[in-house]
Amino acid sequence: MEQDRGCGEDVVTRSIRMLADHGYLETTVEQLAQAAGISRATFFRKYGSKEDMVFADHADTLERLELLLRRPGIPAASGLAEGARLVFRHNLDHPARAAARHDLLQGVESLRDREIAMSSRYERVFQAFLQRALPASADRRMTAVALAAATVAVHNAFLRTWLRDPSPAGGEQLVGALGGRIAWLCGAFEVPPGEGGAASDISFVRERTAMRFDDAAAPHSVGSAPIVVVVPQGADPASVAERTARSVYEALRS
Repeated sequence: MEQDRGCGEDVVTRSIRMLADHGYLETTVEQLAQAAGISRATFFRKYGSKEDMVFADHADTLERLELLLRRPGIPAASGLAEGARLVFRHNLDHPARAAARHDLLQGVESLRDREIAMSSRYERVFQAFLQRALPASADRRMTAVALAAATVAVHNAFLRTWLRDPSPAGGEQLVGALGGRIAWLCGAFEVPPGEGGAASDISFVRERTAMRFDDAAAPHSVGSAPIVVVVPQGADPASVAERTARSVYEALRS
């Protein structure tokens, strides 16, 4: 990534912070390019539009995720946990950028819509992996759709927790907890750790450990409650993904 002259932050991070501080609509590409010490044409060539620039690093992260999940023989549960941690660690490695983007998205609805679309791309990568990693069964596609959506929802919940206090120590604690929470998800879908997984119906009731996040961003157990996801045969995969993600998100917030 190109580094800004005289500053340790890269051009993307500085540009996102500038948009957050001075207004997304009010700040022009010319102003961003001038602050970065490059021409307007160079800015467009390297980063595209303002909106493209805000999410510029996701393309590289998605590519790294796909490479990870294409490793031969990687088990379903291991792949999900490693993949979620890879994406989470990208934000830990760029805390100023993650915080600036979070601040910017709070006030720009169109960017929040773009973020949702970006989450869908991560879901599709995880879904494609699960369809390869899970054993053949009548429910494999539906399980892959639901588990991929749940994995992204859990990752995003952990990321929002860290962004409330983006400290390195808190981030490392959450990395470990994220792996454990993905393992719990796989257990809920009857995908055992370290194995390819077992066929399962995605209508299930499982006991889970509720999580609360304190001011230090460290998760810990506070009790248990069931999560219920009931999906009729022949349900639309998009509806399954939305319902599962919503159930997991609400459970983590409780």
